[in-house]
Amino acid sequence: MSYNLWNNFIVQERARLALQKIFYRNQFPAAIIFFGSKGLGKEAHAFAFAQSINCYKNDFEPCGECERCKNVYNFLSPDIYLVYATPTSQVDKNKSFSKVAQLLEKKK
Repeated sequence: MSYNLWNNFIVQERARLALQKIFYRNQFPAAIIFFGSKGLGKEAHAFAFAQSINCYKNDFEPCGECERCKNVYNFLSPDIYLVYATPTSQVDKNKSFSKVAQLLEKKK
């Protein structure tokens, strides 16, 4: 089984090309903000790019087989951090806190 994330979702070519340009220029910003409407694949693109950056193959198209690729694929990489906007309503805050608690529990 290949753990290459670029092969596992419908890729937005414009986003992929922008990320590819960053990769091949070897000029990585301190942070990248993925934004847009719900359902566009922002998180999928972010994780696929993280896999490209972390793969031992050192190519934009990750091998999908090395330990680093598998760690990103399984959300186990200690080098990847997700930051989400803070919800504004109390109901949204409660949902958000429970999601964070679940993610932290999974990492243990």
